[in-house]
Amino acid sequence: MQKEEKIVVVLLVMAVLSLIIGYFGFAPVATAFSPDSKVGEKIYVEGTIVQKQMTAKGDNLILTISNVNVNIFISKDNGAKEVFDTFKNGDKVRIDGKVAEFRNALEIVVENSKDVRKL
Repeated sequence: MQKEEKIVVVLLVMAVLSLIIGYFGFAPVATAFSPDSKVGEKIYVEGTIVQKQMTAKGDNLILTISNVNVNIFISKDNGAKEVFDTFKNGDKVRIDGKVAEFRNALEIVVENSKDVRKL
């Protein structure tokens, strides 16, 4: 390899590494849910499933967990049936989601069934 080719390869590697570091370094990090959490914020909650209920229309799932006074909503397109069948009342879970507002109240919207994990 010529000297110029080596320099180009080194510069390309540095550019790719910079992009990777930038992507992972600035990705939004989920924070613990609190009453001060803002709509659209990525959050997580941990607790025990107290109640799980499929909605009458739409086959969506609403979870209630201990120590969090907010509903957790999982749409049928995001794995509501899978979560309903996999978890039972009394299971300790960690749930990742986004804060949303429904009927002037905060709720947590789960985007994928894999965002609900047993602890």
